[in-house]
Amino acid sequence: MKNIVITICSIFVSIFYAYTIKPKFCIDCKFFRKEKLDNNKYGTCILFPKKDDDYNNDERYFLVDGIDNRKKQNIKYHFCSTSRSFDSMCGKEGKFYEKK
Repeated sequence: MKNIVITICSIFVSIFYAYTIKPKFCIDCKFFRKEKLDNNKYGTCILFPKKDDDYNNDERYFLVDGIDNRKKQNIKYHFCSTSRSFDSMCGKEGKFYEKK
């Protein structure tokens, strides 16, 4: 009888543990990019680039003459904290999270 109770309890504990919601941390995501500072709270999300005026101008000229002058190092990205603040981006639940 004791063995049956222990078995049933262990099954319930394992099921409960399997359905426990684990937070999705940006630092564990493949889209996380650490900035030059050693502080991870200023990390950026490469999934959500910002559109600044210089980048838009280069893109506009690319459509005219076909020369790609866009430089990847000029692309700026939103902070992860910003991406997690808006549901249209990743949101609190981490919609686009992918483990490294």
